[in-house]
Amino acid sequence: MNSVRRWSLVALVTAVLVATPLLVGLIPANGSRVSSDELRRRITASASVGWSGEVITRGTLQVPNTVAFGGVVNLLGEDNTLRVWWGDAEHWRVDNIRQSGEADLFRSGTRTTRWVFESNTATITPYSAVRLPDPSDVLPTRLAARLLAGATAKELTRLASRRVAGRSAAGLRLVPSSPASTIDHVDMWADDTTGLPLRVEVFGKGDSLPVVTSALSDVTLQRPSADILAFRAPPSAKVRQRESIDVAAGANAFAPFVLPDRLATLARRSEQQDLGAVGVYGRGPTALLAIPVRRGLAGRVRSQLKSATSSRENAVGTALGVGPLSVLLTRGSRSKGTFLLAGTVTPMTLEKAAVELGAEVASK
Repeated sequence: MNSVRRWSLVALVTAVLVATPLLVGLIPANGSRVSSDELRRRITASASVGWSGEVITRGTLQVPNTVAFGGVVNLLGEDNTLRVWWGDAEHWRVDNIRQSGEADLFRSGTRTTRWVFESNTATITPYSAVRLPDPSDVLPTRLAARLLAGATAKELTRLASRRVAGRSAAGLRLVPSSPASTIDHVDMWADDTTGLPLRVEVFGKGDSLPVVTSALSDVTLQRPSADILAFRAPPSAKVRQRESIDVAAGANAFAPFVLPDRLATLARRSEQQDLGAVGVYGRGPTALLAIPVRRGLAGRVRSQLKSATSSRENAVGTALGVGPLSVLLTRGSRSKGTFLLAGTVTPMTLEKAAVELGAEVASK
C-alpha cells in the first residue's frame, strides 16, 4: 500500500471514529406509546437494574454556605461530574470528580464510606436514610424515584421521547398539585427497554430553565463487579469511624425530640424504622425537612443565614428564599429547642410549620 492510500485509510478511520458518537445522537428516538401511569410503573420497577456510567448534574440554587447544609451547597449550586457504579440500592459507588479534587462515596449494606483522595482520608459511618442529600441522591435514577413517590395519575402526563446517553428514552412530566409546593413541574426521560431514568429536570415556579438537571452522558446496563464496588483503603490512609454522616443524621439519632405526624397539612414520610428526631414531610417534589439544631450550633447557623442579602427576620425566626428552596431557622427555646426548616414549599408553609412545632413538639 502506497503512502497516499495508507494516509487516506487513516483519515477515513479517524473520520468514522469522530463521527460515530455524533451520528448516534442524530438517530431519532423511538415513539413510545405507553401511558404515563405505565411509564411511572416501569421507572419504579427499574430500581433493581444494575448499571454504570457518567452523570452530569447542574444546579443553579445558591444554597447558604452554612455548617448545617454541608455538601448540599455544591450539589445544588454547581456543576458536577459523577462516575457511578450501581449494583443495587445497598451496594454502589459514586465518584465526584471536581477541579478541587476527587471524593468517592461507597455504600455496602448498612455502612457508607467517604474517601477523599487529596487528604488520603476515609470516613466510615452507619448508613442513614434520614440525612442531607449526598451525590447519590442527585443521580437521575434516585431523583426520579423520589420525585415520583406518591404522585397521582392526574399529576402525570407524557412527554415526547428523546435520545439520552445514546438510548431512546420515553418522557414523563410531573406537575405537583399541592398548593404548598414551589416546584412548577419535573420532566424526566426513562430508557425504553429497562425504565431506568436517564435524565431529570426540575423547574421552580416562574422559571423557564431548570433549577436542577441530572443526566447520564453514557451508560452501560450491566451490574458492576463486586470488586469495583468495594472500598479498600491504601496502607497509608487515615481511616476514621463516626456515629453519623451529617447534622441531619446525627439529630435524627440523638436529639431528644419526637416530631408530629403532620406539619402544615403535610404528612410525615419515611419508613417507621427511620423515624427519629428529624421529620421529612410531603410527597414527591413537595418536601419539608425539619431538623433540630443543638444550641451551640444554632447561633452559628443563624449568623450565616443573616449574612445572605435575601435573609429576613419574621415572627418565628430567620428566613431565606433561594429559588424554589425556602429556609427558616426558628427562634427556639430551652424547652422546645431550635429547628432548621427547609424545603420546596412556600415561606408561609414553613412559618405555619414553625408555629405548629412550637406547640406540639415533645421531649422523649
